[in-house]
Formats: sequence, structure tokens, C-alpha cells
Amino acid sequence: MNEDTHSAPARILIYSTAAVILTIGMQQISTILVPVFFSVFAYLIFAPLVHWLQRKGVPGTVSVGLVILLFIVVAIASGLLVLGSLLQLSTRIPNYETQLMGILEKLADYLPSAGFSIESILRDIGAFAFGITAGILTGVLDAGTTTGLIIITTTFLLLDAAGAPKKVQKEIESQSFLVLQVTEFGKNLINYIVIRTETNLLGGIGTAVLLLIGGIDFAILWGILTFLLAYIPYIGFILAALPPMLLGLFKYGPLGALAVLAGISLVNALVENVLFPSLAGKGLKLSPSVVFLSLFYWAYVLGTAGALIAIPLTMVVKMILESSEETRWMAKLMESSGSRNQNEEDAG
Repeated sequence: MNEDTHSAPARILIYSTAAVILTIGMQQISTILVPVFFSVFAYLIFAPLVHWLQRKGVPGTVSVGLVILLFIVVAIASGLLVLGSLLQLSTRIPNYETQLMGILEKLADYLPSAGFSIESILRDIGAFAFGITAGILTGVLDAGTTTGLIIITTTFLLLDAAGAPKKVQKEIESQSFLVLQVTEFGKNLINYIVIRTETNLLGGIGTAVLLLIGGIDFAILWGILTFLLAYIPYIGFILAALPPMLLGLFKYGPLGALAVLAGISLVNALVENVLFPSLAGKGLKLSPSVVFLSLFYWAYVLGTAGALIAIPLTMVVKMILESSEETRWMAKLMESSGSRNQNEEDAG
């Protein structure tokens, strides 16, 4: 007992050191890890469709080819749509910049003098706007290269899954409790990713339709942005709402910006508080603080892409911690209080 008490700090130190080393290592190879992670998650999304086609009598290779073709068509169509919208947006930025300057000049009469020039602030805002546009265009081009690698990797993963004999898979699963646990976790992860993607798609479509009705420029682009950023809990909605709010301000004034915010908030509330919980059941079983902190951790390790897949990656970490008796208490700390109480009731 005394030996275990004294060894606990040593184990915590070892785990902490290993976590730091692993974090630094993943950060150094993030350019490799990002397409690999996205390929695995794309595989988890499309594998059920491949299996469904196989059950309908479609051969394995043909079913994979059809699914990958669908993936490529969606990726190319979305990429061209986003790139075209961004190019049009870049040509209108000077006009938006002029409107923003006019609004700020009107506000300057009501703001106290702080010893700085309003002209310098406007120039800085203009430079920032152009810099953001250039960064977005560069990011889209980089994403095109990464998407190609993701499609190729996903294809090989789906081909391997389609060619694996069911009997061999069942025999392997029956021999290892850890494999069974991983299989069960994989089902939960697939369920989360598929449901999250479906609800994000509905939220993006709802936002785009709402903005089209309101006459906001580039409504489809903001709908796609809403779909992507909805993978980021808590702050993704805010980031997606800012551009259309700004355009609503330019077109209709402050009331227009508030109306855009109210409409997007309504769509987000319906998706996040009604639709997603009803489909996802008991939810993530992750505490809100862990979810929030995981966004910063994975964004630090993998960049912006890390924030998009922070929740699935955190679920993977929780599964790994649950696989060992020594680290199971860490997994319990990651659960929400409601999940812990439910588990205690089930155990009782």
C-alpha cells in the first residue's frame, strides 16, 4: 500500500513526460498526420455505404469505385464552388472596404479621441482584409493538394475493408477483448461522425437558404463555411456567423446584422439543441471543459485542421486510456458528470 502511494507521483511524472514528448512529436509531423487522420475519418464515413452496396449485390471493388467517385465529385464540386466564390469575394473587397470606412467614419464622431488617427486604423483594417483574402485563397490551393492525398489513402483503406473476409474478421474479434473494445468504440465513433456530418449538412443548407432569402452576398459560401466550422464545438458557430453578419451590416445596417445573427442562431439552436441530441442519443460522454480544452490542444498540435477533428481524436484518446487499468481513472475524469452518474447507476 505504501509502495503504491509513493509510486503514484512517479507514474504521473512518467505519463506527463510521455504526453509532452508525444505532443512535440505529433506537432513535428503534423503535415503527415493531418491527411492520415482525415483519410481514416473519411473511411469511417464511407465504409457503411460500401458495405450497403455490397449487401445489395454490388462487387467489392465496384462498390468502392462508386463511393470514391461520389467522394471525388463532391470534393471537386465543393472546391470549385468555394474557389469561385472566393475569387468573386476578392474583387468586391475594395467595395466592402469603402463601406466599412464609411461606417467607421460615422462612428468616429461619437467616439472619444484617444490620440490616434482614424485614417491609420482604416488603412490597417484594409490591409488586414486583403491579407485574410490572400490567406484564404492560399489555403484553398493547399487544401486541394491535401484532398487528393486523402482521396487516394481513403481508396486503399476502403479496398482493404471491402476485401476482408467476414469470417476472418469475426474470428479475430473473438480472440481479443481489446479488439472487441476497439470494434465497439469504432461503431460509436462512426455513429458520431456520420450524425455530426448529417446535422452539419442540414445546418449549412439551412443557413445558406436563410441568407439567400435575405439577399446576403455569397450565401452558398457561408453555408459551406457553416458546415465545416460546425465540427468545432462552441466557437465554430461564432466564426461562421461573422462574415454574413458583416455583409448584412453593409447591406441593411445594424438591424440587418442583428437579423442575420438571429437567423443563424435559430438554425444553430435547432440543429445543436434539438436535432443532434435526438440522433446522437446520450451524446459524447465528454465533459464540456475537456471538449473546450481539446480544441486548443489539437489546434496547437495539428493547426487549424486539428480543431475540426478535435472531438473524434479526443474520443480516441479516451478509448486508449480506458484500455488499461492504470489509466482508466483518467478516462473517467474526461467524462461528463451526467455520464459518470449514469454509469454508476448501471453498475448498481
